[in-house]
Amino acid sequence: MTNDESGRERRRHPRVPVTVKGRFLAPDGTEHACSIRDMSLSGIALLADVEVPMGAHLIVYLDDFGRFEGPVVRTFGGGFAIETALSGPRRERVAERLNAYANGGTKLDAASGRAFPRYAPQDAGIEESSLLTLADGRTAPCRIVDMSLGGANVATELQAPIGTRVSIGRMKGRVVRHTPEGIAIEFTDIPERATALSRPFG
Repeated sequence: MTNDESGRERRRHPRVPVTVKGRFLAPDGTEHACSIRDMSLSGIALLADVEVPMGAHLIVYLDDFGRFEGPVVRTFGGGFAIETALSGPRRERVAERLNAYANGGTKLDAASGRAFPRYAPQDAGIEESSLLTLADGRTAPCRIVDMSLGGANVATELQAPIGTRVSIGRMKGRVVRHTPEGIAIEFTDIPERATALSRPFG
């Protein structure tokens, strides 16, 4: 795509001012706090206290929007912009959220008192299928129903008692309640490193 074509493509997707926080993973594996300045279907302008070089490929996890990946295509004072490629149902969901923000609303879970917004796996860019492991070594296949940085609802036939220590992928936690589909897990090791945040359940 030529520069002119790229510019036209970006202009077809209006930028929406969005004020939510997030974290991004730099190529060297370090994790940094950030916030959105504005966002469109083809890119995100982020504010951060660290400088990121042009062309760096980042993984970004944003409250109320989930996980994104893309190269840095522009830098500015106090931040940078990444280019994103969305398609199919994920693109439609992000478009709905942006439209909600443009009209003065959000879909944050703050009203419910949750410490972290929850996402369906497809919104967070992760696979639904994972493996649940109990402290005694028993394992069972499971499906992620929804998740956040603080926990996950998991569909599984393994009905571990409340309080049981479990792990799912790289994440460790404990069972806090039973659900019609399986169990709800509260994480005890909220990720700090890139490997955990980029692929928490793989």
